[in-house]
Amino acid sequence: MTDKKCLGYSGLIGFFFLTIYSYISNFFYPHGIYHNLIILILGLLLFYFSYANKLFRKIDIKILSIVFLILYISFLISKSHDDFPYYHFPYTYYLSQNSSLIGIGSFNHGFRTPSSLFYFNSLFYLPIIKFYLFHIGSAIIFGSAIFIFFSNLRESINKKKISFDYYFDLFSLIFIIVFFYRLAEHGTDRSAQILIFLILSEIFKVFLSKKIAFYEISKISILFAITISLKAFYFLYGLLLIPLLLILSKSIGYKNTINKVIYNKSFYFSCLLLILVLVTNFFNTGCLIYPLKISCFTNFDWSIPLQEIELMALHYENWSKAGMTPNFKIEDPSNYVKGFNWLDGWINRYFFFKVSDYLLGLIVLLIIFVAVFYSKKKINQNLNNEILYIYLTVIILLVEWFYNHPTLRYGGYSLIAICFFIPFSLILERNNNSLKLIKKKTFIIILIGLTIFTLRNIDRVIKESKKYNYNILSNPYYKINQTYFRIEEKISKLLKNYYDCQEDKTICNQDDRYIVAKKFGKYIFIRKND
Repeated sequence: MTDKKCLGYSGLIGFFFLTIYSYISNFFYPHGIYHNLIILILGLLLFYFSYANKLFRKIDIKILSIVFLILYISFLISKSHDDFPYYHFPYTYYLSQNSSLIGIGSFNHGFRTPSSLFYFNSLFYLPIIKFYLFHIGSAIIFGSAIFIFFSNLRESINKKKISFDYYFDLFSLIFIIVFFYRLAEHGTDRSAQILIFLILSEIFKVFLSKKIAFYEISKISILFAITISLKAFYFLYGLLLIPLLLILSKSIGYKNTINKVIYNKSFYFSCLLLILVLVTNFFNTGCLIYPLKISCFTNFDWSIPLQEIELMALHYENWSKAGMTPNFKIEDPSNYVKGFNWLDGWINRYFFFKVSDYLLGLIVLLIIFVAVFYSKKKINQNLNNEILYIYLTVIILLVEWFYNHPTLRYGGYSLIAICFFIPFSLILERNNNSLKLIKKKTFIIILIGLTIFTLRNIDRVIKESKKYNYNILSNPYYKINQTYFRIEEKISKLLKNYYDCQEDKTICNQDDRYIVAKKFGKYIFIRKND
């Protein structure tokens, strides 16, 4: 992983290992300011020595710097993600103030489904800056993905090899720049969907090269582990590995394929991250994957009751099928979500204005690509069956998405886009353009994408400045208020009461909803009457 060609993945690899460290370290101590400062200094020293030893190409460092400089405008946020005050910030702040506690899923529904993004962000609770970098994880994933796709395009041009994967990478690059331009909307969902584009890009490259090295296995396993750790339901996307393993078994043999996986250290680190996610979920709720009932153990003191798990599973499904909106709530959600009873309501309350607007933007993007790369001269290309296998898998995932949780934030953005990008990439591959012309047209497409990204963010900042009295010069941070700290205040109050009870039973607060116990050095929060 020290090869010069991997600088585009340095951000994601760093995210990966820091997240693993964050999960493990928080079992023992909170991610306080001085702890995080030491981690930051060590990281800067590591980067300095890597640069001094010329492990990275100077041109790549310059390009990476330009990418994040451009992204800075999206980093200026006054209005954060809707879930940020609800549980993104409270959970991240909780990690900076406490070592892991047991049973905290009872305090907040969002605390039952924590993301690895929170654990990474908690390492950026720093002096002076304090908690104003709790959205840096999304920025690193966003910027790293942009750089990786750009590097892939540049490498293809340098090798004079323009094929299907070149156009897929270009589609993916422009898509995330234009459609995911607002960092405040990323949350945990869009970061995961950005990684899905990268996963497919890597799989396509393996298919086209007909071979796989340890480095490619490392990248794919790390990408999958991060994606699943961001949102647990993305474990379903493991289906994409089936055609990959089948094709590799056919080309290099079954034993060689297995050996390349089991002798790869990154594979085991990836498994470690997923195990840490499951263990954390268990200590928070009693479930390995909340609210998947089959993964829940309801016999522990801190476990979420089975009835509540079922109600929340219904709530999530009802919400994703437009049975619940800020201004509307279906009377009988259990019947509404059955079969396709929800379809009419979903079309009227969600498809129109939300999905339809998204599809319109997607169609405009496709038209621009076809118009720019169109050529009367065509090249005869044999259809790659391996790509069709992946396309079929994506269709299966799209059907699962539509039937179970048909909201764009739960995978719809990426799946719908990919269903268009694969066939259009195959079509564009047939255009007989010279390398010089392709290079020129690619520059035009990227310039259009960056212009849209910049103008939309400038317009956003201007609107936020007027609406929220947001001054990017004197206070370029997202706004917070006292409600953001309500969970931490609750935890502190319960722990104080526990300490008081240990000293004098007469001053215990018996009216609280929670009981605090301590076993093996860990505090356990137990709800009364559950």
